[in-house]
Amino acid sequence: MRYFRLTAVLLLAACGDGGTGPEINVTGTFIGSYTATSDPGVTYEGVLQLTQSGSQVTGTLATNTGRSANLSGSISGSRITATFTYTDGCAGSASTTIDISTSGTQLSGTYTSTDCTGTYSGGYSLTKQ
Repeated sequence: MRYFRLTAVLLLAACGDGGTGPEINVTGTFIGSYTATSDPGVTYEGVLQLTQSGSQVTGTLATNTGRSANLSGSISGSRITATFTYTDGCAGSASTTIDISTSGTQLSGTYTSTDCTGTYSGGYSLTKQ
């Protein structure tokens, strides 16, 4: 009987919060750089403003090249999976996976985009302001 109780306690402790860890809130403004395979060796700057409500994340992106987009996605643990829908003249969309630092102050990720210039990919690193 004692073995059963100990096993049950250990199983419950191992389940914890479902393995997602403490909730990270990414609401805020993130600024940083990004690259695109369409222009190798060039680094651009972007501002990403995010709002988180539970597991849903929305936001806007503005870049120093005049690109703008709306973001819609979801957060699970320390990762956001989202889509950028471009709102500028080039239109199109991009899928992205964003890794969040444990403090919630750093975002890094990759994206694949299809717009008026074709299909390309890249990466980015942003810091919360």
